[in-house]
Amino acid sequence: PSPTPAPTGQCWEMPTPGCCQTATGGEGNFTAHTVTPGDMDECTNLCLIDDACYGIGLVAGAVPNNCRLHWTTDAFYQTNNASECGACCPCRTMAPTVSPTTSPTG
Repeated sequence: PSPTPAPTGQCWEMPTPGCCQTATGGEGNFTAHTVTPGDMDECTNLCLIDDACYGIGLVAGAVPNNCRLHWTTDAFYQTNNASECGACCPCRTMAPTVSPTTSPTG
């Protein structure tokens, strides 16, 4: 059988701080939530409990909707280094769900 793509993994912060952006500079497909200001763990946990979430964007400061849950991988192409953005963190990558059936030899 051919592998079926599925999100797997944990969150990690992109090297350049800023808002998550697609290759064309868009924000991607996300849903905004309000978390404790600066609490990356709270935002990350919202993503990790939903298998459809691929990562987070944490907006700096005490503002409503400061945690963005991204639903597609294209939002993690680049960051924009804007001051209002705290972090862009992919949490999952595409990986096959089918495991090898035989042990490697050699």
